[in-house]
Amino acid sequence: MQEHQSYKLNRIDEPDQTDLITVIVACYNIEAYIKRCIDSITAQTYKNLEILITDDGSTDSSGDICDQLASEDTRIKVFHTDNHGLGLARDYAMDRANGVFITFVDGDDYIEPRMYEEMMAAMRAFDSDIVVSGYRRVYEQTRDMTVRESGTSSNCDLDNETDNAGIAGGYITDLALMDSQELLRALVEEDEKYEVQNCAWNKLYKKSLVDDADKLRFPEGLYEDIVYTTKLLNRASKGVVICDKLYNYIIDRSGSIMNQGVKWDILTHQIPAYRKRDQVLCQAGYRELAYTHQYMVYKKLLLLYTQVRRTHDPDKKAKMSALYDVIIGAKNNYKNIYSCRIADPHQELRMKLFLKNTILYNAFMAVNDTLIIPVKVWINKMIK
Repeated sequence: MQEHQSYKLNRIDEPDQTDLITVIVACYNIEAYIKRCIDSITAQTYKNLEILITDDGSTDSSGDICDQLASEDTRIKVFHTDNHGLGLARDYAMDRANGVFITFVDGDDYIEPRMYEEMMAAMRAFDSDIVVSGYRRVYEQTRDMTVRESGTSSNCDLDNETDNAGIAGGYITDLALMDSQELLRALVEEDEKYEVQNCAWNKLYKKSLVDDADKLRFPEGLYEDIVYTTKLLNRASKGVVICDKLYNYIIDRSGSIMNQGVKWDILTHQIPAYRKRDQVLCQAGYRELAYTHQYMVYKKLLLLYTQVRRTHDPDKKAKMSALYDVIIGAKNNYKNIYSCRIADPHQELRMKLFLKNTILYNAFMAVNDTLIIPVKVWINKMIK
């Protein structure tokens, strides 16, 4: 990985914006958000865009709003389909895309005006296959915008209200040049500075990556991004990850499937998707990354088990039992999983206790919750 601090990406004048970018937006019952989303795309400083909107069977006025926007901008095309879900809605537009490059925006989110110009500048500067940008988490209900911190460099934390034109004719950002394995490592290890992420929406890439003889499309169902993104990054020879936060991701939109908290059907979709990712990594020759990924998954599952144990959910025992059945699988590759380079010794001790005696683990966590944590809180207050 080659890191560059405060790197200047040159502006691209409109006559030089020769490469067509296809921007795909899937839309379902988001009438309060879709106009803001599309307006943020049409306002891009990079003008050579094809904007494809799939109205995935909306029952509100979302489709009508999209049609109106299309009548005002010839770059916009709207497809009205039956409701098949996010993955297939994206696939429908991908099959009709004409751009040299392709990217996605979720219909309830919005992007910074410079996003595609800055990403294309990085694409050209390093002759890369894919560019990944940083993003901001926006809490819609409170109208509060919170930056997801990435590293410590001030260039990663530029205020969203600024134009990031620190030097005339260019944008300043920290960035890293990565090969395929490094991109996958940043994804699997959930790198906090270079945030690759599972999502489709913070990436711009050559359409040829997904349109070769073996077409890459989104699978049907929830968590469709997990497998798609893994396969996509494996196909890229060279990528650039920039710290500049160019995408605004809505965290708490009312009615969003992904923001309804932990639900058991979501969990049962997520685990199979993670297992498919492991298969992709192993088939690509990255077995060590697969073990690292399993470490991250088991870490989260054990945390979820602990959270469920603390609740008063009437189905608590059933959920704990279901989680136990999944977590116990850590025994199969325990040595490989907990010898990965990011393994935390404290996490390993917790898992060892859980696998050895779940009753003892539950008792320990009960003592931790009722005695150890309160004592630590009390000591901290006394020190202050």
